[in-house]
Amino acid sequence: MIVEKLKSKIFEAVEAAGYKELISFDITEPPPATNADYASNVAMIIANQRKINPREVAQEIADRIKPDDLILDALVAGPGFININLSKEFYLSEFKAILNKGSGYGKSTKGSGKSVNVEYISANPTGPLHVGNARSGPIGEMIANIFENFGYKVEREFYVNDIGGQVNRLAETIYYWYEKANGFPADFPEKGYPGAYLEEISKNIFEERKEKLAKMQNREEFVEFFKKEGLKKIIEMIQADIELLGIKFDHWFYQSEIEKNGESDKIIEELNEKGFTAKKEGALWFKNPADPDLSDRESVLKKSDEAGTLTYFADDIAYHKEKIERGNGLVVDVWGSNHHGHIPRLLAAMAAIGIDEDKIKVILYQYVRLKNGDEIVKMGKRFGNFVTLRQVIEAGVSADAFKYFVVSQNSNTPIDFDIELAKERSEKNPVFYIEYAHARTASILRKAEEEGIGDGDFDFSLLKDESEIQLIKELVKYPDILSNIISDFQIQLLPHYAYKIAGLFHEFYTNCQVLSDDKKLTLARLSLVRAARTIIANSLRICDIEAPEKM
Repeated sequence: MIVEKLKSKIFEAVEAAGYKELISFDITEPPPATNADYASNVAMIIANQRKINPREVAQEIADRIKPDDLILDALVAGPGFININLSKEFYLSEFKAILNKGSGYGKSTKGSGKSVNVEYISANPTGPLHVGNARSGPIGEMIANIFENFGYKVEREFYVNDIGGQVNRLAETIYYWYEKANGFPADFPEKGYPGAYLEEISKNIFEERKEKLAKMQNREEFVEFFKKEGLKKIIEMIQADIELLGIKFDHWFYQSEIEKNGESDKIIEELNEKGFTAKKEGALWFKNPADPDLSDRESVLKKSDEAGTLTYFADDIAYHKEKIERGNGLVVDVWGSNHHGHIPRLLAAMAAIGIDEDKIKVILYQYVRLKNGDEIVKMGKRFGNFVTLRQVIEAGVSADAFKYFVVSQNSNTPIDFDIELAKERSEKNPVFYIEYAHARTASILRKAEEEGIGDGDFDFSLLKDESEIQLIKELVKYPDILSNIISDFQIQLLPHYAYKIAGLFHEFYTNCQVLSDDKKLTLARLSLVRAARTIIANSLRICDIEAPEKM
């Protein structure tokens, strides 16, 4: 990784200059006008700590950064920045690595022997997948792909909340439509789920299970049956919607399994033995060290009802422990932003039972608002108060466009998803722009093959047009982009990077004739086309987006 290597070199120079204090500093890409590849603020941080001249500190450090196979030079600039240019030898070596490794470029074995569980989407099983929950799909899939790229074994998981008030209301709503269809007087249940889809599900269950329904005697029996059958139908509906994005889960884990196996009760026993429970208002609470007054009402483990009903919180503690005990060294949850308050209490509970909270990482995502240009898309009546993923796809938005528009935004910011832009097949649409760049590389290479031009040895020094140099310098940053993402989960870095590569490639293609009578120059430029194709394809693969050969 370029940045890691540069930091190591700078640390050595800092110590050699006599500044041994522990410091944290940045290595960034300076503005183009600086004519440097990277810049560091290390000298200004040291100067600020010691109250001395930053340019003098910078010069002392720069003098000790010697040229080698990575660094061409280190120069002082501005108020005390150290500007660094990388050597031609490094660029050639890394360029050849792209060509030789191909789809393996940027991969690592750092996660070899380690397992990660990524839980995402996990939509409530009360209706089809709406675009809000669907946002979690591309985020979770991309995070899973990143971990696999670094050699981790990844479990992709969907957690089904199949018990509690929401599924009871689902059953009551389906039963309402059954009564209504059969001419019985019925009132729509309080907090029931609107939308004609449940009327359709009720009708389907009736048609498929007439004989079973005819034998039932009381309301409770009907409702329990519709709960079981309705859940099956909804899960099938969600699975079909998820397939629109090409996502496949390794596990569909049901909340009811945790309670049936007694795992939640075991967790409560363990918390009780360790002094982390308390009784209040007839309920059993988790005694969070950060909440000594028991003011967080969501910290209840068992309700105050006669049955002592387990809460979602109790089950969730047991569920996360179960995932860790499977052998996963890290558990990644992709949750809607409305779960933000659940994170600290869950981490506190995990710490209470002896599980390091660093083993759990939660990625929050914000809501999605659909637009057609400047017009807000209104909710569909058939599905109540939301727009489904299927409606968006059937409106002409490709799965790739949906994925790109999701992962190219910071997960924790709301999205205004422009349907018309996502449908565009022009350079206005960023995913089309990137895919077209890949298709163009494939077209050039096909034409070269048709003309009998191979991929033999090339003279790297012939690539000296400014557009060629800028493209090369950007291509070799790919491993650093991936390294940054796996450390802080800012997944939007990769689609933005792919877009930048596409732009630089289009610029190179405009400025430089690839196939010409100059055979040596042709070979050199074809090597650059191959390298660009590799990086665009690798980036799109991790984003779970197709890299088309033709468009």
